[in-house]
Amino acid sequence: MSGANRFDRTADLYAAHAANRDWTGFLAWCEPRAEDRVLDVAGGPGALAAALAGRVASVTVLDAAPALLGHAPEGVQTVEGRAEQLPFAEASFDLVTCVNSLHHIARPARALDEMARVLAPGGRLVLEDMVADPDPRRARRWEEIERLRDPEHGRLISPGDTRGPLQAAGMHLDSEETWLRTNRVDRWLAVAGTGEPAASRVRQMIGGPEFEVRVWRARYRRPAG
Repeated sequence: MSGANRFDRTADLYAAHAANRDWTGFLAWCEPRAEDRVLDVAGGPGALAAALAGRVASVTVLDAAPALLGHAPEGVQTVEGRAEQLPFAEASFDLVTCVNSLHHIARPARALDEMARVLAPGGRLVLEDMVADPDPRRARRWEEIERLRDPEHGRLISPGDTRGPLQAAGMHLDSEETWLRTNRVDRWLAVAGTGEPAASRVRQMIGGPEFEVRVWRARYRRPAG
């Protein structure tokens, strides 16, 4: 969530939406430990941080939208900043997460480099995001829809986009999975604060009350030695 953007304008809507998520599956991938120092990159209102609190030693949420950070729960450290330039020393965290945010970041490869830099030996990096359709034509059409919904949308990544930067930084891919998730169009538009006539055009292009999106999740590890 880079820069002062629509997340500042729609912070209340987005925070309410994020608070409804069941984090059970994602937490299992994080393998939280009592001694972990956790950083949630572009973590917005701290919904994941709230789920991690009490399971780990500390949780820090970084985001570029101060209005979102204002929703973070007590006991969580909040830092305003950009994913491409994390204001933390090397090896500061044992667990780094980034959920549904890489497609908002202007330079995702740079952000991945930074996440790897601040991860301590033996640490885990857990990523989740919507990903592009493998069919280039369908992918281009969906990018058009995304930008109608949110003109500040960046670009949906492909799972392979993360491997080069992270492997170059000494990280190992531990596990990954991809699945389809069903979203309701009206709720999706409302969370983004999409106005007319863009919302009508999006509904027309999707052609129904629901749509499916590909979701990808991966866990990388930094070797302990």
